[in-house]
Amino acid sequence: MRVLKAAMIIMGVFILAGYAYLGVEVVKRFTNHEARDAAKDAREAVEDRTVTPAPGGEVALGLPQGARIAGMVSTGNRVVVQVSIPDGPDRLYTLDPRTGGVTPTLTTGAKTP
Repeated sequence: MRVLKAAMIIMGVFILAGYAYLGVEVVKRFTNHEARDAAKDAREAVEDRTVTPAPGGEVALGLPQGARIAGMVSTGNRVVVQVSIPDGPDRLYTLDPRTGGVTPTLTTGAKTP
C-alpha cells in the first residue's frame, strides 16, 4: 500500500510540474514582444518598398535558337522559369516580376568557363 501511495504522490508531482511548465511557456510566448515586433517590421519593410519597373517592361534572357520554356513555378514573390535548350543543359532562371530582375542562371550541365 505504501508503494501505491508513493507512486500516486510522485505522479501528482509530475503532473503539477508539467502544468507549471506549460503555464510558463504560454506566458513567455504571449509576452515575447521582440520577435513579434521584428516580424512586424520585416512585413512593413517589404510592403513599403518602392520598386521601379524595368524600362519597356521586357527582360531579355538571351536564349539560343530553339529554346523553350518547360515550366514555371511561383515561389513567394519570385518566379522560377525552367528553360529547355536543344542539345544543351536545362537552365533555371529566377525572375522578380516587380523589378524585372533576373538572377544568375542555374544549369544542369557541366560548368562553363
